Amino acid sequence: MSSDDLLNNIKNSIMDMQNQMKSTYEKLSSIKLTGQSEDGSVVITITATYEFLDIEFGEKALVGGVKEFKLRIKDAWKNAISQVQQATQNKTMELLQGMQIPDEIRNISTQQQDDDDKDK
Repeated sequence: MSSDDLLNNIKNSIMDMQNQMKSTYEKLSSIKLTGQSEDGSVVITITATYEFLDIEFGEKALVGGVKEFKLRIKDAWKNAISQVQQATQNKTMELLQGMQIPDEIRNISTQQQDDDDKDK
């Protein structure tokens, strides 16, 4: 395989990765996740791209005054962020596992590793 063919394969692979990443981001933006305070009195809904959608709470969330209410909101937000991180990690793994990497490109890292091992 010529250098030009290899460069074209690399270029095409990068373009495919960019398209797949864009598609994955679009999918993440449609995923709605909720985070709850520990006592369940505050629920925050966001997308997997961190877009705030809604906050729900009842009178129970106000027990203890403003300070406690703020703590419940922070707790729900922290929980929502954790949900986003997990969803993002899962989608990223799906994306990486589904990528088609040409053998020529895959072999570059294998050849480099072999060369490094010989130098030792």
